[in-house]
Amino acid sequence: MGKVKNYMMDIEDKVYAIDGFENKISESENTSEVKAWVTEKLGLTSSFDIGIASDVIDDVWNEYWGYYL
Repeated sequence: MGKVKNYMMDIEDKVYAIDGFENKISESENTSEVKAWVTEKLGLTSSFDIGIASDVIDDVWNEYWGYYL
C-alpha cells in the first residue's frame, strides 16, 4: 500500500481505538458532537486528518442508527 493509504488507515484505527467511542456514538444527538470529541481526543489539527476521522464517524453513526429506522 501507499504511504497515504497507510496514513489514512492509521487515523481510522486511532478513532476506533478511543475508549468510549461506541458509547459516544450512542449517546450523542448528532455527528458534530462526536466529531468535536474525537478531534479533541486525538489532537487532530489538519483538515485532512479531521476529514478522515469525520468519514469514519459518519460511517459508524449511520451503521449504528440505521438499525433504529
